[in-house]
Amino acid sequence: MLNPGPNFRRITCPQCRKGTIVLASTTARFQCSRLRQEADGFRSGHCGFATRDRAEIPVEPGERVTVVDFTPFAKLTTP
Repeated sequence: MLNPGPNFRRITCPQCRKGTIVLASTTARFQCSRLRQEADGFRSGHCGFATRDRAEIPVEPGERVTVVDFTPFAKLTTP
């Protein structure tokens, strides 16, 4: 698992609070790692969070969303 170093943390999903935010490679959108998917009538996953807007991703004050090697992190911007 990618570890970019200090002052970075994975972002927890605001909807289910269990998954982490990932960047979908095919759609370039931010989504929950537990995203609900349907294929041929079968469902998998448990969350429906997906967005293309970085402003909808919750981060703490003093943090900003940073993408490192296609993985979104919250980076602390103030010491």
